[in-house]
This record gives sequence, C-alpha cells and structure tokens, in this order.
Amino acid sequence: MQRLACTMIGSALFVVCCLVGLLLTDALSPGRLPPMLAFYAACGAGLSMILGLVMLERRGVPHGIAAFEGR
Repeated sequence: MQRLACTMIGSALFVVCCLVGLLLTDALSPGRLPPMLAFYAACGAGLSMILGLVMLERRGVPHGIAAFEGR
C-alpha cells in the first residue's frame, strides 16, 4: 500500500514538472498545448497526489470488512 501511495505521489510530481516544462516552451511558440488539456492534467495530478497522501496517512487503519468487525 505504501509503495502504491509513493508511486502515485511521484507520478503526480512528474506530471506537474512535465506540464511546467511544456507550458514554458509553449510561451515561446504558442498553440502547441491546449490550455484545457493542461488544466485537466494538473487536476488529475493534484487528485493523484491527494489520494496518495491520504493512503499514506491511513496505512494503519483497517480497510473493508475488517473495519466493521473491529480488527
């Protein structure tokens, strides 16, 4: 679970870094990257980062049926 969470956070950071690079190069020759595509990619990266952080915080909490049974 911890590996998956760290992978999600790392991939979100990678997407954000790629977007920054693309948007900086797009400033020199506009029109290569649609703004809405960049917006949706940034939203997806943010969601992935938040979910990864939530997974790291809840690693000791039981999941599924075990949470209802008190284990």
